[in-house]
Amino acid sequence: MIEVLNLGSVGVRVYALAALAAAAGAGCFSSGDRPDYVPPQPPGPAQIDLTVSHQRIDGFGASSAWTASNLSDTLADQFFSPDTGIGLSLLRVQIKPDGTTTELATAKKAAARGVKVWGAPWSPPAEWKSNGMTTTGGSLLDDHRQDWANRLAAFATSMAAEGIPLVAISAQNEPNYTASWDTCRYTPAQMVTFVRDFLGPALAAANQNVPVMAPETQGWDGFGSFANALMADSVATGMLGPLAMHHYAGAPYDYAPAKTAGKVLWETEVSDDKVNKTLDTTMDSGVRVAAMIHDNLVKGGVSAFHYWWLMPGSGDGNGALAANNALLPRAYVMGNWSRFVRPGFVRVDATPAPQDSVNLTAFVDPAGTRVVLVAINQLTNERSQDFVIAGGTVAQFVPWVTATGQNLQAQSPVSVTGGAFTYTLPGRSVTTFVGDVTP
Repeated sequence: MIEVLNLGSVGVRVYALAALAAAAGAGCFSSGDRPDYVPPQPPGPAQIDLTVSHQRIDGFGASSAWTASNLSDTLADQFFSPDTGIGLSLLRVQIKPDGTTTELATAKKAAARGVKVWGAPWSPPAEWKSNGMTTTGGSLLDDHRQDWANRLAAFATSMAAEGIPLVAISAQNEPNYTASWDTCRYTPAQMVTFVRDFLGPALAAANQNVPVMAPETQGWDGFGSFANALMADSVATGMLGPLAMHHYAGAPYDYAPAKTAGKVLWETEVSDDKVNKTLDTTMDSGVRVAAMIHDNLVKGGVSAFHYWWLMPGSGDGNGALAANNALLPRAYVMGNWSRFVRPGFVRVDATPAPQDSVNLTAFVDPAGTRVVLVAINQLTNERSQDFVIAGGTVAQFVPWVTATGQNLQAQSPVSVTGGAFTYTLPGRSVTTFVGDVTP
């Protein structure tokens, strides 16, 4: 698995010239045919700087809504244990219209394994909505905003009484989306009013020090209009914890106002159904999910990433991390981050794409004593990759590989010499390198 690669400046020039010649021969340089063509990037060293910090990591998670009301102890260990499982550290439970959840048993098992729990409502009661239904959109009636806020605050109180204090409570799941299941529409202005004048005060009146999460839009594309409205109101902003969005539409981007306000971003739902609705139990889905995680972390700067379901629903395609009571490759891919990049770690500088179809993220623990690198190889063939570490000394890394036939499996340690090492990334794989900073 390990080999030495040192192209040097001559090697890079030869590689680049060969790529240019091949592209020219294929007619790729016709400005009329491919004006946006960018030649593949030649292999280069992945530069990691442990002294340049980006966002704090709050965790990785998924939801138990509808499909995982009472996980078995075996599955709870596989999902939540950082020692024997994939180490998810966040659980998203559904708040029903009556202010309860059917997922208390799963939430208790998750909390017992160190997981932080938060809640999200899909709809208020039918009689409190404009369309008289919990489904198919509709909006919260003005006369019942206080009723609904009180009910959400009561949910936080009831969870705390069960020994599960919520780390956040969402104002609304996907306020900009209408579906045949439970949904409720808000405009950005309505969201600000509900958070500022009703939900935030209701939580305070109930003595629940639980931050409000908003806006949890259906995608990154709708996030800005809601987030801008919330950020423009200082009172509402003061009641907010994470600014959240789903990743079913649009692309992650740097939302600067969050940093200015001292707020973190959480991606709180996505599934591979956006690409393929037929159940995919292969690393093809795993690599697609890895790319989503990478883009949200690097391009979006999120502090948390959530997949949709832990367990599948009836007829579900790729909405869950498991199928037939067994974790899928995409679950183990999440584990390449969640098992090793624990809450409180900080993302540090790393070359995000050191070569074509290879991506990299890097993290350091709060004490600055552990380094975690996560490399993705999206191609079917193996790729040799150089790594150069600056800002700290690491003697060796232990690689953990998820690939076809390998579910987060530890490999032989790799020695680091002069702050550098080389590793051959298997085809269609995610590899996590775990090392300790030596004095």
